[in-house]
Amino acid sequence: MLDVEPLILDELKRLSPYEPELAGDWQTVLARAGAIRPDRRLPRKHALWVAAAVLVLLIAVAAPALGLGPPFLDFFSAKHAPKRVVHQFAIMGVGAPRGMNPHVIPGQTRLVTTYHLRNGKRMPLWVAPTRGGGFCYVLGGGGCVARHARISDRNGDLNMSQLDVARFSNRGLRTIEGSVANEQTAKLELRFADGRQVTLPLLWVSPPINRGFYLYQLTDAERQPSHRPTEIVALDQKGQVLARVRSIFRLPPSWSNPNRVSNRADRHVILRSGPLSIAIAPSRTGGNCSWLQYRGKTIGSGCAPPRFQTEPMEGGFSHGKGFTGFDAQLKPNVTRVVLHFQDGTRLTLQPVDGHVLYNIPKTHWPRQHRLVEADAYDANGHKVASQKFDPHQIGLYDCKKTIAIGAGQRACP
Repeated sequence: MLDVEPLILDELKRLSPYEPELAGDWQTVLARAGAIRPDRRLPRKHALWVAAAVLVLLIAVAAPALGLGPPFLDFFSAKHAPKRVVHQFAIMGVGAPRGMNPHVIPGQTRLVTTYHLRNGKRMPLWVAPTRGGGFCYVLGGGGCVARHARISDRNGDLNMSQLDVARFSNRGLRTIEGSVANEQTAKLELRFADGRQVTLPLLWVSPPINRGFYLYQLTDAERQPSHRPTEIVALDQKGQVLARVRSIFRLPPSWSNPNRVSNRADRHVILRSGPLSIAIAPSRTGGNCSWLQYRGKTIGSGCAPPRFQTEPMEGGFSHGKGFTGFDAQLKPNVTRVVLHFQDGTRLTLQPVDGHVLYNIPKTHWPRQHRLVEADAYDANGHKVASQKFDPHQIGLYDCKKTIAIGAGQRACP
């Protein structure tokens, strides 16, 4: 059973009672609703108005139990997580790059529900609030959602920041999972390429989470291209679209897969720097495909024909046991890239077939010597792109002795 008294009390506070000095007095609320006789009589129209407000609130709270809306869970009445799960949440912010720590409150992790899949597998949904008013979750995969996340809608999306959608795939298990923020959502539909629609069950969770959660397991048939999901739509009671996500369901363009569109017989190395190298091969759709390699083993690949490349310089760090490198793909107008280090060292890289590569030597691994910026210039000497790097980020440069970084974790400083 839900304890509706606090919810009704909070709502009546928001509605500003006629006598401010009596706001929050539950006995007065009951009196106004006609449940008890006060010392003095209220005007009849006032009593009727407040009674109607209470009735509306009671219906809103009781609606899920009566089958009038999605189920509702009081977060603080949910089961606490065991220590092993609490630890999972505790390490979510450990070692995060600057500005990306979700500040989760691991001790408040609760079991929101357990989903039962067709193969008998149980998938518990663990949720914990963050200090910023958002939440983190673990369900198959996992992640964190900020309270006021700003996500730009892509082509076909609508209010994407209100509808969180994730796909999880592991050993043949494929699910679509996420949450919805708009409390006006009365129905969540998963739509398919063959025209079918499936209504996804929602579970609404009270503050401090304030989200509705869902999970759907795809069948083998629904994983086929002609039957695959194409969008999720959140609808209000009148069937109006509140939010829509399409972009996550779009198939990757054919030109992006180097194993399918490249002539691998023509693959050749264009750059070497220490144990790192970049090889390219022509793509049948235009441009080149590329492979980043460490000691001849591929650690990254992709295709980006110039007409699809929107930034003058796209790149960053690659790192692993014994190496840290910088690589980038450039637009044709970029003629040089200058690397800046903390100790004042500057290094100029000349592009080869639209790529630059640099294996950062061990002399630049210690703090006060690390890479902090990469600038791209055109033939006229104009800076056309710049990337900045945090020299305090842990785990980016290899070391002989790791340090404790919290929650029992260790990493290179």
